[in-house]
Amino acid sequence: MSQPIRGRLVGWGARLVFAALLLVFSEIIVWQTPTAYDPLDWLALALIYPALAAITLDLVARLNVRDIFSVLLLAGIYGLLDATLISHITTSDLPLSLLVRPLGAQPLAFVGALAAFLLLASGRPTGLRAFVIALGVGLAWGVWVRWFPVVSDVSIPEVAIGTALAVLGIGLAAGGLIALALLPGAVDHGAAWRLNTVEWVLAGGVLLAALIVGAQQGHISPPGIVIVAALISFMGGVLYITRLLRPEGSLLEPVTPPRRPNIAGWLVPLVPLLLAGWAGYSLPGSGDSSTQSDVLIGVLTGFALIWLPAVSIVTGMRAFVLLARQGG
Repeated sequence: MSQPIRGRLVGWGARLVFAALLLVFSEIIVWQTPTAYDPLDWLALALIYPALAAITLDLVARLNVRDIFSVLLLAGIYGLLDATLISHITTSDLPLSLLVRPLGAQPLAFVGALAAFLLLASGRPTGLRAFVIALGVGLAWGVWVRWFPVVSDVSIPEVAIGTALAVLGIGLAAGGLIALALLPGAVDHGAAWRLNTVEWVLAGGVLLAALIVGAQQGHISPPGIVIVAALISFMGGVLYITRLLRPEGSLLEPVTPPRRPNIAGWLVPLVPLLLAGWAGYSLPGSGDSSTQSDVLIGVLTGFALIWLPAVSIVTGMRAFVLLARQGG
């Protein structure tokens, strides 16, 4: 095998690690139906998540994604793609079906998976901040797993807390072990994060195939496809146009080449995460609602409504200021 081809294949190790983290955050932390998937569903996920991981990492490197605004735009693109191609909820009841998961929970899942990937690739130990984040995420996860199947208009089977905790713990532990096996030295220079033409065609082909299958099965409506495509085009356009406003380099530069993950630092915060998850699941409630679920769903809905207009306004103002300075 030639050296360039071997280098490209090794680089896919990092993409597979990110794909595994995306799967854990999008399917288990944002609880979908992981305990109800059949082998064919898992095969589809095994193709779609690496494609999403490869494309988003390429865009991080290619478009100098490094600040919160560019990360949110990319996260929004990911959230729409994930909720359209996998859970098929984006077009089920427009425009309301765009809110809680496609533009709320799933973009946050992407941010979490990217942060976890950067932590593993840096080889750094975790500290107090990681424990605090783990407590907050665990508490929200427990509330979500307990109440979202009850309040959702989409059929999501309820799950026992023991099963959910086992799935989450195994998923996160597996993500760390996969990173330990595949991540160190997988990418040796910044340009290697970018896909070549063949890789773009393959990754894009997987997503296109998922779209076609979903549409043929009646899960994705043609008008919905148009709306989702328009939103993705807007976010991608803003992300592309504002790349010149950002300094050269991306979030991936400090972790190129990826280092050996600190697996102990990855596994230890799982304890407060799982304990907080159990606590969040066990909070009291009655009937088909609870105060904590109302707060969580309200926060996600508010976030989904606010973040894109806010990012658009801020990036527009930054572009205007830059142009004014250049003109002056």
